[in-house]
Amino acid sequence: MPDLPPGVDVLWGRREPAKRGPRPNLSIEQIVDAAIEIASAEGLGPLSMNRVAEKLGKSAMSLYRYVRTKDELLQLMTDVSAVKHPPPEPDETEGWRPNLERWAYALVGLYRQFPWVLNVPLGPTPPVGPGQLTWLDRGLASFRKTHVPSELRLGVVMLLLIFIRGQVRMAQEVNQGAAGVALGYPAYGEMLRLVVDKDQLPDLARLVDEGLFDDPEEGMSEQEFDLEVRFGLTMIFDGIERLVAGYEEEQ
Repeated sequence: MPDLPPGVDVLWGRREPAKRGPRPNLSIEQIVDAAIEIASAEGLGPLSMNRVAEKLGKSAMSLYRYVRTKDELLQLMTDVSAVKHPPPEPDETEGWRPNLERWAYALVGLYRQFPWVLNVPLGPTPPVGPGQLTWLDRGLASFRKTHVPSELRLGVVMLLLIFIRGQVRMAQEVNQGAAGVALGYPAYGEMLRLVVDKDQLPDLARLVDEGLFDDPEEGMSEQEFDLEVRFGLTMIFDGIERLVAGYEEEQ
């Protein structure tokens, strides 16, 4: 049987503890929790093994007994965040849509609570940690009482995952743009007016003139974000409903 990749073996408790060296006086849980606190407060930029060690009052070298690299630490942090913000359990008394909607909005909540997760590279393998696989399983569980084929169930869940990640990431970038305005850069709408030519880009120019890109200087508000997410998810769910209905009619 092949070995699990580094980091994944830790998530599933399958890494053999070091047999040499001093008695352990830390745990992987302590290290990961400290790293998550740093990332949640300051973002991934300041995160390093030295920074985590400093927060724990230990030397950086002592951390490598538990976590081999920063990339491994990021992998652990991402999966633990999914455990700290678990998906809702499916309600067998309800249909697929209420269950999947709860799952989708809970996923929005996960990325809002731990926005740094969206900046973690996917790594050499797809997510295979227990936290992330639990999220995938609960999304798929919404289709238990339908006749939708397995490959389409997975496709729908991945579609929602990609949309939600994109929406939360876009909100982050809009707010970063607002920070640029505070530094003296033109707002996005102002920049578009400087470069969008009505003859070359007539349809985009119309939206620019209507002020659709004139974001407030403070960035995207919570209410604006919620409205955009709700609009997008409603469109997606209406499409999924037609998909599910088509397979039910065939039975």
